[in-house]
Amino acid sequence: MEKAELNVGDEVQHKTGKIKMIYIGEGQYGGAFCEWTDPSGKPQRDTFAFAALKRYEKPAIGVLTVGRA
Repeated sequence: MEKAELNVGDEVQHKTGKIKMIYIGEGQYGGAFCEWTDPSGKPQRDTFAFAALKRYEKPAIGVLTVGRA
């Protein structure tokens, strides 16, 4: 992902992760500064390389089909 593709408030995730993060701006050294809530409910913030991020993808929800035999 490129810096120009992001706006503050966009939902992103690390390419190797599933946690939804919010892009909150460019970090002090040029990376993407993001925040999220960890599984225990504690807020977290860190900076990631723009290339390591992608748009957040909501988990797929299974579809149940009911029919008659």
